[in-house]
Amino acid sequence: IATIAPLGGLLGTVTGMIQVFQQITVYGAGDPTIMAGGISQALMTTVLGITVAIPTIFMHTVVKSRADNIIHILEEQATGMIAEKAERLAAG
Repeated sequence: IATIAPLGGLLGTVTGMIQVFQQITVYGAGDPTIMAGGISQALMTTVLGITVAIPTIFMHTVVKSRADNIIHILEEQATGMIAEKAERLAAG
């Protein structure tokens, strides 16, 4: 989601700007209200994409950090268990 949301925002930006240029081609650049709709669409989709991406990336970072900590603990415990087993086998 964190990767796709900004791409969706970018797609909306490009679509909005295409609308603006099409309207300029048809009506000319004299009336800014004609262009405002396309520019507004372009900016809103960009904002929405970034708004979704930021918390998603943050949550991914938090969850990954917790998972890495759990993995580290499990690796230490597994190493300890293997060492214990090796000591028991060596002792006899």
